[in-house]
Parts: sequence; C-alpha cells; structure tokens
Amino acid sequence: MKNLYILLLLAFTISCNTKRPEPNFYKNGYTGEILNKSDFEDYRLSIYTKYLDSVSKPKISFNFFKIEKSSDSIIQNFKYDIRIGDAYIIRSKTYEKIGMQIQQEIFTSIDGEKISVGGNQSKPTLINLWFIQCPGCIAEMPALNRLKEKYEDKVNFVSLTFEQEDDVRKFLKKRKFNFTPIVNVQDFIDKIGSYPYPENIFVDKNGYITHIEGPLPSHLDMDVDTAIEYFEAILKKIL
Repeated sequence: MKNLYILLLLAFTISCNTKRPEPNFYKNGYTGEILNKSDFEDYRLSIYTKYLDSVSKPKISFNFFKIEKSSDSIIQNFKYDIRIGDAYIIRSKTYEKIGMQIQQEIFTSIDGEKISVGGNQSKPTLINLWFIQCPGCIAEMPALNRLKEKYEDKVNFVSLTFEQEDDVRKFLKKRKFNFTPIVNVQDFIDKIGSYPYPENIFVDKNGYITHIEGPLPSHLDMDVDTAIEYFEAILKKIL
C-alpha cells in the first residue's frame, strides 16, 4: 500500500499557479462530492489502484484549480486525468485545438535565426509554451533537453514565450534550455495555446496539431528516460 501511495504521488504534475492556502476539504469537479483530507487521500489512492492491473502502467495527474472559502473551510476543487498507454480514459480539460492547422509564420529567434512554424515542413515540430516564473516550465526543462538530444535531427524543437528578449537571455545564462527560443509572441501563443503554462504542442509536417500535453513528469525519483517515454511515442507517430 505504501508503494502504491508513493507511485501515485509521482503521478502529480507541477502547477504554475501561485502558492495556495492549505485546504482542509477537497471538491471533486466531476461529482461535486466534498471530501476531508483523509477521505481525499483514500480517494486518490483508489483511483490509481483501480487501474493498477492494466497492461500499461496508468498515468494519473490530479489538477487543482479554484479555491473556495466558507467560514473556517478552505475547499480545493480538483479533477484528474487518467491515461493508459497513449489513450486517455478521462481528461479534465478539452483540447479543441487538436486537429487545427497552423498557418506558416516566420519568427526570428533570440540568436537571429529565422524560424518557420506551421505550414508544410520537412520535420514535425514540438512547441513548448513557457515563461520565466513558471515552476512547472522550469521543472520539465531537463527532460525536454534530453528529448531534443535524442531527436534533434528529426524534429524541430521551438520554445515560445511572451517574455522579453533581455529577460530570457538572463534566464538562459542560469538555466539550460536547448529549444530554439522565440520571445515576445503572445499573439501567436493565444492562437495555438489551450491551457498554458507549461504546454507542449506536437505539430506534424503539414502543420496540424496532433497532440497537446501538459508538463512532463519531473520528479527527482523518476528516471528522465521514463519521463520522456510518452512524448517519444508521440514523436514517433508523426515522424
């Protein structure tokens, strides 16, 4: 049971929300049921246990959103995603931009390189949406760097942010992020993004968005190769 609980904790994604007050109740966004802390932990574990015998290990991500306050109660709303292999059993958010074709646009990276995004390309593209103060964005960068190292000859890796060039340059002096950085592009992010940040958008050679994913797992106890396995499977489909 202890091992199951640890595995479940490893399935959490990192949010870019500001620090939240400590809740004493949790509200299920699917059913409306309100749980105390103990019941929430039991419920969370039951979700993982339910799918434990699947051929592929389930990936379960709990997503925490709106806080409600009532008298002495702090109620944390939550939903969750369940994915087995590459199929979602349940997904808390809709991604209507999957299937959208991105029209070609030309950008200039902070290194002065002309970068084409969308339209017909010789390679598929992985677009990462991020910003400097986003903990989840920063946490996934080592895994994304490893992904680029393995597929840089076959895939275009581009990072987009609304941040200004000077700020991004300062950031990249302290942290390694090997995607081609394009800055100050909020309008374009608004066109292609669904629920940033962080968000990873997979685009095929014809400019169509095939998959949209949140942050890569970034837990210290998880091997990086294991963390990027699912993203690799997506890339192999669109090569």
